[in-house]
Amino acid sequence: MPEHEESIYESVNRCRMDIAELRGMITMHFRDGEHHHPPCVPAQQMQKTLLTATGAAVLSLVSALGLLLMEFVKHG
Repeated sequence: MPEHEESIYESVNRCRMDIAELRGMITMHFRDGEHHHPPCVPAQQMQKTLLTATGAAVLSLVSALGLLLMEFVKHG
């Protein structure tokens, strides 16, 4: 097997394992019906990542809507 194919296989396998670990962590935290206090470090990191991504998406949406509004005002 060529070297680059081996690294692709290892990367895919590592990603698969990370997803399985994340899935297990989410299942553990939400199976009980209550959030664990204080949350574990991986849960805190995932929460920060999700909040950051959500904030970036909302900011991008507001920016796009603002640009559309400006185009309508400019040509209207």
